[in-house]
Amino acid sequence: MKVIVYGLMLLSLVGCQLLGSQQAAPEAEVVPEQVELEPEPGPTAEPQRQPTLADDSDSLLAWLQFRQQVLSSSSLQREQWELEEQPELAAIQTSLMLLHPENNYLTRFRAQMQLAEHLMLAAPDLAALFGWDLAFNQKLLEAESAISALSRTLADMQHEYEQLRARNLELEQQIEALTQIEARLNQPDNGVNHEQP
Repeated sequence: MKVIVYGLMLLSLVGCQLLGSQQAAPEAEVVPEQVELEPEPGPTAEPQRQPTLADDSDSLLAWLQFRQQVLSSSSLQREQWELEEQPELAAIQTSLMLLHPENNYLTRFRAQMQLAEHLMLAAPDLAALFGWDLAFNQKLLEAESAISALSRTLADMQHEYEQLRARNLELEQQIEALTQIEARLNQPDNGVNHEQP
C-alpha cells in the first residue's frame, strides 16, 4: 500500500514538472508606435505692455508686470525708473514704487495715502488689484508699529529693571551695615564691666 501511495505521488510530481516545462507560444510583443514630437518653441519674450487706467486684461497684466519689476528691483533702480508721461499713471507708479517694503515706515505710509486717493478714481478691477497692495502694506505698517511699540516698552522695562537693581544693591548694603551693627551690639563685653553706680 505504501508503494502505491509513493508511486502516485511520484507520478503527480513528474506530471507537474512536465506541465511547467511546456512553453506556451510566445505572445507577439506590442511595440509602441514611435511618434516624433516637434520641439517646443523656446520661451519668447512677451512684449512689454504699457500700464493704463483702463480695466482691460492687457492693462491689468501690464500693472502686474510693473509690480513684479518694482518688487525685484533695487532702491537705486527704482530711483532711476522712467515713469509714464500721463500724470495720473506716473502718480500711481510712484506710489507703488514707494510702497516697496525696503522703504521706511513714513514713506510707505504717505505712499499708501496717495495711492488710496488715486484709486478712488480708477476703474474697479484696477482698484481691486491695487487693493491687495494697500492691504499688504497696511498689515506691514501695523506690524512695524507693534514692533516699535514693543521695542519702546522693552527699553522702558530695561530702564526700570536697572533702577530696581540699583535700589536692591543699595538695600543689600544697608542690610549688611545693620547686620554688622547688630553683631557688635550683641557681642559680649570682653571683660569690661559697665555697671552703673
